[in-house]
Amino acid sequence: MDLPLAAQMLAIPSGFILGSYNAVFSQNVIPHLYNQPASVSTPIFAKVFNIGALTIAPMASTAIIAHAYLAYTQSTRRQYYTTAAILTALSLPLTSVVMKPGINRLIEISKSSELLAKPEIDAEAVKFLKAWVTQNYFRVEVALLEFDVGCKRRALPWASR
Repeated sequence: MDLPLAAQMLAIPSGFILGSYNAVFSQNVIPHLYNQPASVSTPIFAKVFNIGALTIAPMASTAIIAHAYLAYTQSTRRQYYTTAAILTALSLPLTSVVMKPGINRLIEISKSSELLAKPEIDAEAVKFLKAWVTQNYFRVEVALLEFDVGCKRRALPWASR
């Protein structure tokens, strides 16, 4: 197998995998925590976030490198691979700038018995969980757009027929 084909096999499905992985948490996991007390919901969220980071970061990094390699070596499809690499990379500042304050607050709540004792903390936790779900859906859309650019827009040789 040649290197460009291997890079395509890594890069192109990455948007679908990243988008699907993120969608699971916004649709099937975190919303079920809304009715739980913060003492239950925030430690679960912290665990989900930390496990997700260990999964998403290597996947996204691999996709960015593969798309960048393809953009460099495949001049006829350079714009598609460059766009896909940029879309994949967008999730990093989105997470660290937009989402991180809420994530940090939920993790802070999960670790503090003093905060968990406050009567209003459950409502605050739900507010941040709902915000995270909404923001995470945006990451899903960006990842699926990356997949669309990589696949439907003729980055795949057989899609151009």
